[in-house]
Amino acid sequence: MRILLAIVHYWSPEGGAHQSLRPNPGPRVEALKQQLLFLRRLGLYQSYLHMADRSVYPANESIRNEIDIRLITDGKHHILANLPNEYHSCFKEIKTNPENPRSLGFEAQRYLATQIDNNYDLYCYLEDDLLIYDSLFFQKIRWFYKTMGEENIILPQRFELNSTPHRVDKFFIDGPIIEDELRLIIPKKTPVLKCRWGGLDLLFEPPLNPHSGCFFLSLNQIKYWVDQPYWMDRDCSFISPLESAATLGISKAFNLFKPGLKNASWLEIQHFGTSYHGLIDSPDK
Repeated sequence: MRILLAIVHYWSPEGGAHQSLRPNPGPRVEALKQQLLFLRRLGLYQSYLHMADRSVYPANESIRNEIDIRLITDGKHHILANLPNEYHSCFKEIKTNPENPRSLGFEAQRYLATQIDNNYDLYCYLEDDLLIYDSLFFQKIRWFYKTMGEENIILPQRFELNSTPHRVDKFFIDGPIIEDELRLIIPKKTPVLKCRWGGLDLLFEPPLNPHSGCFFLSLNQIKYWVDQPYWMDRDCSFISPLESAATLGISKAFNLFKPGLKNASWLEIQHFGTSYHGLIDSPDK
C-alpha cells in the first residue's frame, strides 16, 4: 500500500503536563526516533539473507508498504536538530503557521487534504509518541474498511509497556471517560460489530474512550470528510485542541470503533513511556 503519514510534532521547554512541554528534550527525541524506526520497518527496506551466495534479496513484498512520512511543525518548536543525521532521511518537515501551538493538529489535517490528488491508499494522522509494531497493522485497517464499510472508522487501542517487571506489564490506557465528554463524540449508541478473522471471533465496539492520538483514513473517507460543511471548523470542544484534532473531526463524519478489550491487541499502538503507569498506584485509586 501507499501510505501518507502526517505526524504532529511539537516541543517547547516552557513546562507543562504534556511531555512536549517538559524542559528535558531527551524523551521527545527518543520517542520520535523509535516512531520513525518502527515505521521504516513496515516499509520497503526489508530483505532476507540468501546463505548460499551471501547476498540479500527483497522480502515481504506482499505486505510491506510505501510510507511517506511528514513531520508537521510550526518551524520553530521541535527537537529535529537533536536527531542523529541518519534519521533526517526518514521524513520531510512540513512547516506550518498554526493560530497557536495547540492547534498544530488541525494543520496536519489540512496538509493531508492537500495530498488527496496523490491517491494514497491511506491518509494517516499520528501524535509523535506512538509506535506501531504489528507488521499487518495497515493491512488490518484496509481489511476492516472493505469488510465493515467505509462509513466506519477503526482506531487502535493504545497501550504502555513497563520497562521492568510490573504487576501490569502491558497497560491499555484508554479506559472509559466521563459520560458527558463521551457524548460529544458518540451522541448515539452504535451496534457492536462482530466477525471472524483468521479463526478468531472479534468484537469491534463503539469506544468508551474514543481518543487514540491517531486516525487512518482511506482515500474515499478523506474525500468524504473534506466535502462536509464542518471540515476544518477547528472545533476544540473535546477535552483540548490536541484530543479534538485527533478525534472530534472524524467522529462527525464516521462511526468510530475500537477492538473490544477482549481482543484489544488485534489493532494496537504503543504510547511511548510509562506516564500512565503512574496512575495505577496513585493513592486515590
